[in-house]
Amino acid sequence: MIRFEHWDPFQKEFDRLTRKFRTLPEDLERLKNIIALNPVGSSQHRTVLHRNEALCIVKGHLSCKALRRDSLRIIYAYHKDRVTIVWIELYHKAEKANEDRARIAEYLRSLR
Repeated sequence: MIRFEHWDPFQKEFDRLTRKFRTLPEDLERLKNIIALNPVGSSQHRTVLHRNEALCIVKGHLSCKALRRDSLRIIYAYHKDRVTIVWIELYHKAEKANEDRARIAEYLRSLR
């Protein structure tokens, strides 16, 4: 059983985007079920950004019903040893072109 946690900056983004896209909590629950089957994924909608023996940082698409044919981007860490997913970043492609590399680096530093 995979545990799901969030990093503090993620919660602020999630709350802000939930006000914009009302289906977001339901959409995230649906994504949890998909990720639980294969955390790193062999899907065209997921890309591994960082990998070591204990952890993978993955960028994926979060389909949002409120957006109809569009999706949000979600960055998460899969801790193999703890069998835990930690949500790191959530953004809409129209608002931001790419993930926040500095935030990912900060997250990795926080683990040391």
